[in-house]
Amino acid sequence: MAGDMNAHSLMWNPKAGSRRNAVFWENLITEHTLVIWNSEEATRMGGGASNHSIIDLTLTSPSLELKWRIAEEEEATGSDHEVIVWEVPGGIAGSWETSKETTGWDVSGWDRAGKSKEGQAAALVKRAVAQQCFLRAVGKTAVLDDTSSKEQVEAAVVALQEAMVGALDEHARKKR
Repeated sequence: MAGDMNAHSLMWNPKAGSRRNAVFWENLITEHTLVIWNSEEATRMGGGASNHSIIDLTLTSPSLELKWRIAEEEEATGSDHEVIVWEVPGGIAGSWETSKETTGWDVSGWDRAGKSKEGQAAALVKRAVAQQCFLRAVGKTAVLDDTSSKEQVEAAVVALQEAMVGALDEHARKKR
């Protein structure tokens, strides 16, 4: 189990200045004898952070062993949370290296919520440009109907996926 638990406790952070939102996680860890894989490195370095914050935890049952680390600076995503990398030994050979494969896209720049009027206008433009890019690529996809063969449907699925990935790669920030 891994995530931003948003809790402070001496159980996983000996430098914690105060205990906050920790009862649930401390009880879960104790009751299920979970192993905390975090080192003493801070996992959140937000602007204005005044404390050594370890709120992103990696927990496992005692029978599971991990290789755990905080990613190098060049692997950073721009988030105020550090990237945590872990591997279950015995997995794919050489998988400890951080993958460069895109596993998602940040499209928050397309969202108008919480933005100024200028930011909302920019978000609408970004979304419209990405949509047009997708529609141009989709326009090359065969039109399907009740007589379409399984092969035609499968080819259309591949084409639509390629159109979506192409538009996201071009107009959204890649995540890995």
